[in-house]
Amino acid sequence: MKKLSSVFFLFIATLSFAQERTLAEKLGYTKTDKLLIIHADDLGLSHSENIATISSMTDGFVNSTSIMMPCAWSTEVGELIKDHPNLDIGVHITLTNEWFNYKWGPMADNVPGLQGPDGYMYPDCASVAKNASPAEVEKEIRAQIEAALRIGIKPTHLDSHMGCIFYGRPEFLYSYLKLAKGYGFPAMVVPEMVESIIKTNPELFRDIDVDNLLVIDQVAIASPTIYDEKGMDGFYSDLFTNLESGITALLIHVAYDDEEMKAVTIRHPYWNSPWRQADYDFFTSEKGRQLIKDNNIKLVTWREIASVN
Repeated sequence: MKKLSSVFFLFIATLSFAQERTLAEKLGYTKTDKLLIIHADDLGLSHSENIATISSMTDGFVNSTSIMMPCAWSTEVGELIKDHPNLDIGVHITLTNEWFNYKWGPMADNVPGLQGPDGYMYPDCASVAKNASPAEVEKEIRAQIEAALRIGIKPTHLDSHMGCIFYGRPEFLYSYLKLAKGYGFPAMVVPEMVESIIKTNPELFRDIDVDNLLVIDQVAIASPTIYDEKGMDGFYSDLFTNLESGITALLIHVAYDDEEMKAVTIRHPYWNSPWRQADYDFFTSEKGRQLIKDNNIKLVTWREIASVN
């Protein structure tokens, strides 16, 4: 009986160890490894954004992106990726339109809650949360995924433009997770979402297997204050030098500082044309590559994360 008891407790200890494995460990790394997804948001926004993003992935060291399907230039991406079938491309679920002169509406039919008085999407997440029903948001998420599939994209993940999935209603996050699971790829989730939304709404998320969600450790992104005080080169240099262990998704925005992007981002002091050029310059630079090497940072993709399941 004593021997059986020892075996039993050994089994329990092994099971507990398996349950405590981090996502990094499931990918074959250690808990202390510094893993980084360098993710270019807003593919599809413009021609400038498209060609700069693809260049930053093929000539630079950006290793992930996601597409805004409601935008006018999204269909071009289907052509641009034909010679690059293995690029890590997700769907950047877009429920807002923040620009002054460049407008788009929802892709789904009959979703009036996603349309402002001008017929286009609202400029901010608060308006979406106030006016759009959960059913309309789910319908729009599905429409954007289907549109990406139609132009030849095989999505590696879902994420959210301006964070409206996370800063809206809890039902938005539920639909986001449910559809990602249904289509067979992960959705970007961080611990704060699990703790503040999923675990506080257990009935809503009752059929979501929280223990097996592919939760990354943190997200990093330049802020307007950082842009003003450090510039992009300074921020990314500091980030790479002091990167925390675990999996970090670094969200960047690359485009060229050309006439097209100046027109798209007019009267926006941040995330504008010069900002995006600065991102492109750093993530195609030898300095950036060397910082990754010097700090023993390992680049991972959503495609790799998806393989865990």
